[in-house]
Amino acid sequence: MRRGRRPRQQPPAAASDNHVGGSTVLLERESAHNLVAAALLAAQAGRGSMLLVRGPLGIGKSALLESVNELGSRLDALTLRANAASMEHDFSFGVVRQLLEPALSRASPADVERWLSGAAQNSRPALADDTLTSRPYPHRAPEFEAVLHGLSTLVATMSRDRLLLILIDDLHWADAESLHWLRHFARRMQSKRVLLVCTLLDGDIRAELPSVRELTGHAQHTIVPTSLGIAGTRTLVHHHCDGPADEEFVTACHRASGGNPLFLTSLLTEAAFRGLKPSAEHAADAAGLRPSLLRQRLLVLLTSLPEQVRRTAFAMTILDPDPDAELLGRLAGLDAVRQAEALRILHALGLVTGLARPRFVHPVVQDAVEEGMPLSERAAMHVVAAELLHRSGRPAEQVADQLMAVITPQGPWAAQVLRTAADSALRRGAPKAAAQYLRRALLDSSPAGPDRARLLVDLATVERSFATSASVRHVAQAVPLLDSTREQAAALARLGPIVIDSVSLQVDEMLRRIAGDLTGSGQLEGPDRELALRLEARLRYMSAWDPADLATSVRRLSGLGPDPAIDTVGERELLAVLIYAATAANSIPASEAARLSMQLLDREPPSPVHVHTTLPLTTAVLAGADHVDGVMAWLDEAYRIAERREGDVEQAVIRTEQSLVALASGDLADARAKILEAYQLSGSDQGGFTTMSASTLAVVALQADEPGLAEQILRRHRVGVEAQHLAALLAMVKGATAARQRDRQAALDHFLNAGHRLEQISWHNPVLLPWASRAALMHHRLGDTVRAAELSRHEVEQAQAWGAPATVGRALSVQGLVTPGRRGLELLEESVEILESSANRFELCKALTALGERLGAPNSRGAAALRRALDLAVGCGAPSLAERIRIRLGNGSPEPRMSPLPLTPAEHKVARLAATGSSNQAIADQLSISVRAVEKHLTSCYRKLGIKGRSALAPALDQRGAGR
Repeated sequence: MRRGRRPRQQPPAAASDNHVGGSTVLLERESAHNLVAAALLAAQAGRGSMLLVRGPLGIGKSALLESVNELGSRLDALTLRANAASMEHDFSFGVVRQLLEPALSRASPADVERWLSGAAQNSRPALADDTLTSRPYPHRAPEFEAVLHGLSTLVATMSRDRLLLILIDDLHWADAESLHWLRHFARRMQSKRVLLVCTLLDGDIRAELPSVRELTGHAQHTIVPTSLGIAGTRTLVHHHCDGPADEEFVTACHRASGGNPLFLTSLLTEAAFRGLKPSAEHAADAAGLRPSLLRQRLLVLLTSLPEQVRRTAFAMTILDPDPDAELLGRLAGLDAVRQAEALRILHALGLVTGLARPRFVHPVVQDAVEEGMPLSERAAMHVVAAELLHRSGRPAEQVADQLMAVITPQGPWAAQVLRTAADSALRRGAPKAAAQYLRRALLDSSPAGPDRARLLVDLATVERSFATSASVRHVAQAVPLLDSTREQAAALARLGPIVIDSVSLQVDEMLRRIAGDLTGSGQLEGPDRELALRLEARLRYMSAWDPADLATSVRRLSGLGPDPAIDTVGERELLAVLIYAATAANSIPASEAARLSMQLLDREPPSPVHVHTTLPLTTAVLAGADHVDGVMAWLDEAYRIAERREGDVEQAVIRTEQSLVALASGDLADARAKILEAYQLSGSDQGGFTTMSASTLAVVALQADEPGLAEQILRRHRVGVEAQHLAALLAMVKGATAARQRDRQAALDHFLNAGHRLEQISWHNPVLLPWASRAALMHHRLGDTVRAAELSRHEVEQAQAWGAPATVGRALSVQGLVTPGRRGLELLEESVEILESSANRFELCKALTALGERLGAPNSRGAAALRRALDLAVGCGAPSLAERIRIRLGNGSPEPRMSPLPLTPAEHKVARLAATGSSNQAIADQLSISVRAVEKHLTSCYRKLGIKGRSALAPALDQRGAGR
């Protein structure tokens, strides 16, 4: 036998899951309560019995035991109580001593002497510090049997004085000697005033021991508490929170806990600790908690489970969320019988649901399992799981998710699986997940060679959607590893021009060298010709600010004839760049540039992939040509696709293009909103916010009279250092800032500096940067009317060469401002007349303002011009100009008629669903977009509709007639 040791004294009853305010609240346990009460009355009458309370972890067994104690107290029963524990499992008679020692110590010496008289004297060795259990006698030895008989006699004697209530919690942890006595006594208690109540944890393997099963076989009744329903949950929540709780909170807690009292009280305790109120607002937050104290308790339980059960639980965490039973068994290394037994135990413990497709009942259970899993075993299981899933034909992403947790190379098969998984992730619109798979695949690829290079190119292609800097870097790493010039050219063609316009010299040199190698072989046909055209397009774009290269691009366009071929991607990419170059040089009329650009756009279906080609230049040309009909619809559709695919860079660039179109339409508010959204989409990866986006934002800020914002963006992105056209833009921004501060000379110097830089690179089109008109106005305000007239005439001539109504009208308006007398008035009137045919409402607004100010508000024509300008200023989202016009009109001017901004089709869909009460997540699921996209659409809708939130959507849509 084992050496005995004095067990711990019985602790106070622990706060149970149904324990509130010092009394036990039995929730939905009426039948059990009645059964216990009847058994107590029978025991009081001399008909002793045994009750067994069993069930999974946390179901309320201990709470029920406590309620039995309270019922016994009402009948003046003497309660003997023991809490069996794993740490005392090897202490001989440990449970017996917990039961008897407190009662003996509280009794009078006379009672103790009387109780221990006669045959009961044989119980003394079991209660002494040095007992016969220190001697190696078998349980069936005469001395041991005498001790058992003595203990039974002692308890029987005590029951003659008072009703005796024996409560044992966690019977399965009782020591062997105590179990021997309990079996001995259970056979003799039917005529005693004794009620024995024990609790047993279902699923614990010790509950299946013969010694325990023999004892529980004597139980006249077995009580199996069930999970709480919604009513019981509500009562427990109200008690725990000391007051009423919102029904949404109760429902969320019930769903999260499954009605298990332990899980529920742990959840409520954690919620209170975190300051969550029992309100509908905090319902989701409370339900999502993973209580740390519950996790620790579960961790202790898991460490006590058999090895096969623990391995099954470990395997479930590895295969989550699809742990079918067959794969679980193979991963855990168990045969079908042992696997089924392990799952039965976990299910009986209340830790998992289902057997064919087992699931943990709560995330905190999985947390505990993962915490208790050794790291080496976890890594090994991930490798085995990946191989099992791969051999069983599971989807590549399931296999890849296992490989992602492994840091050791697994060979070529793993690299192939990861690449297949990346393709699958891309198809479902998850480029960041695809990039993670491909980065992990690099670990399983060779350190050098074409295979690694192709993997790097694939990775770069994915990364260009959200991490352009990394994309460029990986292409630069891949090109030297590729064997053929064609493959090298194809790799570089993956990089869009708008991304590589300011990359390292290394990429520029690669482009030039490989393009030279490709064309040096003579006449090109097929794929080689296509790659050569695409590389030429990139090189011509990157050298668009070199006067010599710009001139060759203009001649190249002329050599293509009036109807250039646009059948292939390469032909379209090259033509887009050549049109852009001719536009900058002002060597092609706007009508021709628009005609060719629209042909390009017509050949391309709306797609976010166009961002990685030269096609965004087409949008810029069309905006500058004052020809934007249908362009916004094309971009809206492309953006919708980009949004579904979660391509941040694509979304940012398309928003930039949309901003250009909105600016060309005179919608400053929409242009400002879209470019700021593009800026937000760029995130922390500054490469994602392209030079095109930064420069467009600066232009929008200039138009919106916010030069400070423009300079901040340009400085932050270091725009204006490498290229003359960007330096010119920065000079324009500085000039606008100086003009706003009334430093006219400084403003003039900056505008002239911008013009000088543009002339150096032969960019003569005022649609790009109207530096001459700005300088003319500064000369005029400084009193140099001659120079002002020269510069304004110069810009008018350049604008007329270009021919776009918005550009010509703006130049004529400035010329009218600096020209005195009747001629100046005629120029302003001509400007208004030309701008009437323009899509740019803002330029018309400015021209009308200039005309109205020249005529004066007292003049009927002047007042009419100013009133119309005021309507346009408000509709365009130009508040500062609107205020200036109001001042000119005087206090008696009528309120302007609002020109509401239209909702895009996507915004209309989101607004309509939100107005009907759909949540953001529900809208995202229905439209197959992200929740973030829904939030952005709603923000734009609120601004355009002039409302503050969701509650005002329905009336605003009805008023506008959007419901039709």
